[in-house]
Amino acid sequence: MKSYLKAIMMFNKSGELRRVPLQPGVNIVTGESKTGKSALVEIIDYCLCSSRSTIPKGKITDFSYLYVMPMLINQNTYVVARYNWESGGKMYVLKESPDFPIDNITLEYFEDKPILSVKDAQYEIESALGLYVTNIVTDSEKQGKKASLRNMVSYLFQHQNLMASKFALFYRFSDYYKRKDIIEQFPVFAGMIGQQYYSDLIRLNNLKAQLKKKQKTQKANEKSSTYIKENLEPLLKDYYALLDVPFNSNITIQKMLKLASNLPEFDETQLFNENGIAERYRQLNNELDGLRDQERDVLLRIDNLDDVNQNGNNFTGMLQELKDQTSISGNFEKEYSCPLCGGICEEISEDDATLIEAYVWLDKELEITRKFTNDFSEDIRKLKDAHGVIENRIKDVWQQIKNIERKFINSKELVSKREKVNYAKARIVLYSEMANSGLLDSVDEDIADLKTKISQLEVKINGFDLDNKKAKAQTFLSYNMNRLSLTLDFEEEYRPLNLNFGLMDETFDVYQLQKNDKIHLYEMGSGANWVSCHIALFLSFLRYFATQEQSPMPLTMFFDQPSQVYFPQGAFEKNDRNELSDSDLKAVNQMYKTIFEEINSIGEDTGIIPQILIVDHVDGQDLEIKDEFASYVRGDWRNGKALI
Repeated sequence: MKSYLKAIMMFNKSGELRRVPLQPGVNIVTGESKTGKSALVEIIDYCLCSSRSTIPKGKITDFSYLYVMPMLINQNTYVVARYNWESGGKMYVLKESPDFPIDNITLEYFEDKPILSVKDAQYEIESALGLYVTNIVTDSEKQGKKASLRNMVSYLFQHQNLMASKFALFYRFSDYYKRKDIIEQFPVFAGMIGQQYYSDLIRLNNLKAQLKKKQKTQKANEKSSTYIKENLEPLLKDYYALLDVPFNSNITIQKMLKLASNLPEFDETQLFNENGIAERYRQLNNELDGLRDQERDVLLRIDNLDDVNQNGNNFTGMLQELKDQTSISGNFEKEYSCPLCGGICEEISEDDATLIEAYVWLDKELEITRKFTNDFSEDIRKLKDAHGVIENRIKDVWQQIKNIERKFINSKELVSKREKVNYAKARIVLYSEMANSGLLDSVDEDIADLKTKISQLEVKINGFDLDNKKAKAQTFLSYNMNRLSLTLDFEEEYRPLNLNFGLMDETFDVYQLQKNDKIHLYEMGSGANWVSCHIALFLSFLRYFATQEQSPMPLTMFFDQPSQVYFPQGAFEKNDRNELSDSDLKAVNQMYKTIFEEINSIGEDTGIIPQILIVDHVDGQDLEIKDEFASYVRGDWRNGKALI
């Protein structure tokens, strides 16, 4: 997915603007201490729907009224803005064209625009990114939980206190529950699985829970109070209806069993009155009609959603195939000249322009269709569960109706009302005795049916091949870390490096495998080793996400003060440059060279240039790659220059 921040902007109440322009690829803000460099990451975090503001209080918060962060996501610019904490922190998420000029963004631009709560703004950003997983909790008895934009940021930010830490790798991992969620949602962020996987898993666990319940019922020989009441209550209602006597069903099972052993006697004066059973028959038929209407409605909704999913997927596949065919032709030229006469071939140029226009249309259609074909799996699962409940109730009511027809309306054996009453009474007595002795109906058929459904779902879920995908991701990250480590600063005692990342075991730790012994990051000496591990890991994450076509992860990374382990913050003041050692300069030069080469290499290999924003007190003047460094500088905050 193509994405990057176009700028970080701040307005005060008078409309005065402070702006840091950004581009795809490498962006560097260099400067002295206390100029606001590290505040940039906090502003980005705040605009990405943080539940609190961590922007340092002082000049920045005193100035800022509205923070603005225009982002390009695929083929659109999203103007994400948030009022300061003191003004309530409400937000805007406004969709514009990809070439929307950020110079058009003023305070007046937001007038009459819809203002959103943080929760609604987060939903809009997640939708723009293609993050549609709405429920990842596989236990139906627990409250649902969605994959969250707030958990994505841990893969994007390396704050100053993290950059060279030996105890922590990820932002917000100090919170146990956040850490658990961030690790758990990695397959979603990597594009390995979507809502269909979780919906199938939820349904599988629901079926397993049902099976366990049925097996327990079977083992106990159906002694459950609920089961007894569901079967005894219709019998009592039939009997009381034959007597034309009101029946109160809002009683406990104990009272119902007691009532079954002490039934009211038949009144001879009601010998020819069968209004009660006729009314019960009518009520059951009305209930059955209502249930069938509900069933038709649910089935229609399921069919409609299935059709939408199928049609959307077919349409998306067709568009993707067209796009793939179009992309084979490669880049288009503005002008074509004849190889023989040298004349301009305008007809070919016009054809190219038409093809480019069609290519842009295909991209827009793909963006729209992907959004609306990835969001129905959970809805379909819920509707199927609701249909199962209705279907069981229809069976129960239909059985009661048929029993009344056979024994009390159309029976040739039971002619008189007395015979019908005695028959109804005998059934109640028999069932009561069976309930008390545990001899109830078998659930063997239900258990067999559940086992078949479970087996089918397990085959489908195994088809997602999640473990294999995670293993490949772990291998990818570990390999890329070791490749990058060849040009980063590590102590010789750890070479040859064999860095590994614990993705499969969900520790999310980095360790060096040496002589079959794991040396964890916190066991390595030297800040150079720590910062090199952080850089190697998070550049590898950036490359990995860039290679995953279905990943919703924004391709932006933030490094805060990566050179801090080598130089004191004041070392780049003109009078302090004699403090810079050749070995430290060489290490920092190699560190930046590795970052630059990796970002450009990712762009060449994937066709998408990721974005990295680095804030540092290094000015690049003492580095061998000073010219390349200077080309990436978006802000040099020295000699009185600062964010505010």
